[in-house]
Formats: sequence, structure tokens, C-alpha cells
Amino acid sequence: MPTLPKLKLIPALVAVAALLALPAAAQATLAYSTNLYHPHISVAQDNGKGAKAIGAGANAKVSPNGELVIFEREAKNHTPEMKLYNVGTGKTKTIFSPWRETFTVAWSPDSSMVAALRGGELGTRTLYIIDVETGKATRIATGYFQGLSFSPDNKEVVFGLSASQAYPTKTNIFRDPVTGGPTSQLTNDGISTSPLWGPQGQIVFVKQLNAKQRKYGPKNDLFLMNANGKSVKRLTHTTVGPLVVGLFPTAWSASGNQLLTEFEGQDTSYAVTVNPKTGAEKSLSASNPETGFAGVALSPDGKTVYGYLGGFEGPGSQLKIASVPYAGGKAKVLVNGGFNPSWGG
Repeated sequence: MPTLPKLKLIPALVAVAALLALPAAAQATLAYSTNLYHPHISVAQDNGKGAKAIGAGANAKVSPNGELVIFEREAKNHTPEMKLYNVGTGKTKTIFSPWRETFTVAWSPDSSMVAALRGGELGTRTLYIIDVETGKATRIATGYFQGLSFSPDNKEVVFGLSASQAYPTKTNIFRDPVTGGPTSQLTNDGISTSPLWGPQGQIVFVKQLNAKQRKYGPKNDLFLMNANGKSVKRLTHTTVGPLVVGLFPTAWSASGNQLLTEFEGQDTSYAVTVNPKTGAEKSLSASNPETGFAGVALSPDGKTVYGYLGGFEGPGSQLKIASVPYAGGKAKVLVNGGFNPSWGG
């Protein structure tokens, strides 16, 4: 068998070695919790393979590039802290404290910033933008928050905000530069909340409708608007029972042609896909919504929905991290016993 000349062989080996030396962060990353009563965080490849435990904590959120993971861990003085785990180096550090309402959090698309809330155990919260490299936190706004999201260009953040918790809550949507101020109010109806900024500049958000007519609270329907709060268009006309709330936007595909939402309410949480042009809805848990498939993330190409089985009430033994085709179909189990998953990369 012929051999490569010595001078050509060495560069070839160097190239192969470089590929083998790429850190795990070059792969898409999955982070998730195990053990309902004493939660710990694990990271793995996006298909659940190669899992590695990284310690006690909860509510992990993977950066869009898959290289970093934030999660909550309680300090010795019981203060909730935001930990930052580097997938490539395996190192963890604290970047934000006290961290409140840890499910109201967002990564910037370029993975350089996190939007999160700080405050006391009770009362208002203050929104900060945290530089994950330096830990610098920039104050944005104070109040009661319902949803937040970064702009596609990483320069702004949009959020639902109310001044009090009096029912029915009067919530509007605001936009603010990540550097802090000036704030722009995008809605004025007092029923708009939970915005999610899309890749083409469109913002999908919730309007809480029929609060006075419904006995147990308003119902959610989705609307679209542009980044200036104009060209408002109703997207969905969802049937919502008396003990459930309705849809919340979860994730856009990279093209903006697919939209993942979650239908929520009492003992209910299941994934629903919504056509961003027609408003057509499709449940991914039609046979058993209460313990069915809860959606968390959407693949960039919009073909796959990631989440977990076991639904709102499923016991630990039934919780399974899984994926389902966006068009609907059989779930593929990725991790047994895992919950609160997050994907990036």
C-alpha cells in the first residue's frame, strides 16, 4: 500500500488531532435535572448520550451556542445563586445573586448575556442583563414580570411588566436596550404579556382575554406585532376550558416558519405547534394531554420538538426526556428519569 510522503502525513495527522481535540461544547448540548426531591444537574449530548453529572442544582438553561449552562443552586445562607458551568472546561462559577423566579430567564442569541430577575423573597423584582464573561449586571426595569426575550441582534430585550399583582393584573409589553434605557412601551391595553421575539423581527405575545366573562380567570390567545408594537394581528382562536389558561409561546425556529407553544392550566401542560401564518394549532399530546408531552425547545430547522414525557403530574419514575417530530408522531425517549431539560448548540 502506498504511503503519504512524510511532510504531507504530519499535517494530516495534526488536522485529525485537532478535530478529536474539539471540546464537547462543539456538539449540541442537553442539560437536565434528576431526582425530584434533591435535584442535581447533568449535561449530555443533545441526544442524551455521554451524560455527566455536574452537581446539585435546578432549572438549567443551555446557551444558544451550547457552550455554557446556567442553573440555580442555593448558597449556605439559603440565597439562590445563578451558577455558570462551562461545558468545555468543566468549571463552575457564580455570576448572579439573589436569583429570583428562575424560570423567567433568557439567553441572548449570541450567548454573551443572560436576562434574569433579582429581588427579595416577596414583592417586586428587578430585571438585569448579566454579561456572562465579566458578571456585570445592568439594571433594566422593576415591577412584576411575565416573560422576557432578547432581540435577534442582541441589542434589546422585550418583557411583560405590571406595576402590581392586583387581579386582574394590568400587564403591558415593554422594550429596552440591553445597556439600560430609554424604555419603549409597546402595548397599552393592560392585557398583553409573555412576549417572544422572533428571528424575522416579529414578536408573538399573549393577550389575556375575557377576564370579566370567565369565572376562574382570563384565557390566552396569541397575537403578533412588529418590534415597534405596530401591525398587531390576532394569530389564534383557541378553545380554553374554565380551569385552564391557554397558550404561551415557547420557541421559534430559525426561519420563523415554525412556532412552538405550551397549553397550560390546572394540572395541565402540553406542547402545541402553531402555524405563524394561519394560526392553525396541533397538539403533540392529543391522546393524554395531562400526562403527555411537555414542549421545551424547537430544533433550528423546525423539524423536531424537544421536551419531556410525564406531563404536569407524572411521578419521577414516569418522567422521560424525549423528542417528537414537529409534524406529530411517536416520541423518542432520550433520557429516563430526567426533567426540566434545556437544549443549545
